[in-house]
Amino acid sequence: MFGSTHRTSSSAIGLFGALTLGLACWATSASAGAAATPPAGRLDTIVVTAQKKWDPVIDEKLTQQVAAALHNDRYFLDDHVTVTVKNGVAYLEGIVFDDWDVRVARRIARKIPGVRRVVTDFYVPDGM
Repeated sequence: MFGSTHRTSSSAIGLFGALTLGLACWATSASAGAAATPPAGRLDTIVVTAQKKWDPVIDEKLTQQVAAALHNDRYFLDDHVTVTVKNGVAYLEGIVFDDWDVRVARRIARKIPGVRRVVTDFYVPDGM
């Protein structure tokens, strides 16, 4: 009976030793991988090599498309609205009747493919 208990204890010690050794190896490899990563506060430098060139032909085409879309909308009066597009940004300026017209104009201009952003500078008269 004494001999069987001794074998169980030595097997448990051997198993515990193997687990400890495995954990030590895993911790060493995990800390080695963490050392290769850059510090948390440091970011890599990003270099931009390509720039989109301004194309006046495309902007003129977009200007015509936005102006036509505003004119063809049955609920928007475009008589006092000027459209200009530069680098894909549509600038809408002029006089509209209310805030709803501003929203409608923005929605119409955004739907044109190639328009990246819409900037409005409308005058909304009081009392209309």
